[in-house]
Amino acid sequence: MPSLTKDLDPPPGQPDPSDKTGAGEEAWIVGSNPEQAIRMRSLSVYLSNGGALKDVRLVEGEDERWTMWVRLINRPGEYRLNLFKSDQPKTYRDVDLAIATVRDDFGYYGSITLATEQQPKMGKAQSGPIADSDED
Repeated sequence: MPSLTKDLDPPPGQPDPSDKTGAGEEAWIVGSNPEQAIRMRSLSVYLSNGGALKDVRLVEGEDERWTMWVRLINRPGEYRLNLFKSDQPKTYRDVDLAIATVRDDFGYYGSITLATEQQPKMGKAQSGPIADSDED
């Protein structure tokens, strides 16, 4: 009697669940708090297993360090990139290094959003509108 079930291919970006060779290498997402996060190694494994990034956002904190947020192609939400074996965010002192990581290490060449949490320092220039010096 022929089998009534049909083997389906895994969804794009997902490893084949019947393939036991990389079962211990599956990427996992940390979601114990409102800020969802993924560890650096987990993201690398996820990408090497065929996953992909949909969007990247770099946010400059008040300490002038850049934090990376990523959207994964087949998972909802945005995930903060954390350090390997840590729940602390991976930060970069230089935005150029963060962009190089996105391009070179993660193979993402789409648009990258830059944002800042810094507030402008109040001084003479920011205290009011700038007057046009050509007025008579």
